[in-house]
Amino acid sequence: MGADDYRHKFAEFLSTQPAGADLTYEQVVRAQSRQELGISSLTMIVVLMSYIKKYTNGGVSVRPEWVPRLNDLDGIASVLREIDASAADPVRH
Repeated sequence: MGADDYRHKFAEFLSTQPAGADLTYEQVVRAQSRQELGISSLTMIVVLMSYIKKYTNGGVSVRPEWVPRLNDLDGIASVLREIDASAADPVRH
């Protein structure tokens, strides 16, 4: 999946989270940053943990190097891609 695919996956996932309850799919896909969406850094970590739990059954740990990339949507998409890749390749995590 490419970056746009992961933006869409993030938009779909975010709609299932309390942090995304008031956001439309289109708002998330068009946004450049999580700040535009009103998502704090702490809330983004909580969303990321929920994503990890759902898609890896907790089999991947949050990596400190991901944190600076969680400010913009392209960075979030790249982190989600790494999480999915780590879940598919148990040696990586």
